[in-house]
Amino acid sequence: MPTPHLHTGRVARGKALVALSLVLLCGACVSFSKGGLFPEARDQVFVEYFDNGTFFRNVEFDLSEHVVAEILKRPGLKLTSKEQAEVLITGRVVSVQQRVLSEDEARKLTSASTTITVVVEILDAMTGALIKRTQLSQRGEYVPKLLEDIDDAREMAFRFLARDIVRELETEF
Repeated sequence: MPTPHLHTGRVARGKALVALSLVLLCGACVSFSKGGLFPEARDQVFVEYFDNGTFFRNVEFDLSEHVVAEILKRPGLKLTSKEQAEVLITGRVVSVQQRVLSEDEARKLTSASTTITVVVEILDAMTGALIKRTQLSQRGEYVPKLLEDIDDAREMAFRFLARDIVRELETEF
């Protein structure tokens, strides 16, 4: 039978070994490097107003404003002037579709949606060269009984599109 003194020493060594293992494992899991999701070479962004290829008024302004708001919410991105920018975001709203999703027995609207499609271009601000072009679509829905309307659906679609457009800066070019 081991003496209490020897047993206490083994426990202390075991605890020390566990603590050392945790420190080494944590060091492998956590990085303390500077930076974020956006490479430093494209964290200065300028947003041009989008073009409007639809018959719907002001959708280009609404989308541009939502993209600016999304950039301002993102740590690691800086909204800047065109002259100081590293990346330009521009594009064109190519489609706005409004659809009835459901009606009641009296054919009264119970839910509907708006789908907005945009072609986004990411350009090198110094050269104007096209870095990336992509087409994105998002849908917003509304329910009149919940006192929602088409503007609520558009707002939702713009918010989701802005999020997706800014996420395009995270992906590799």
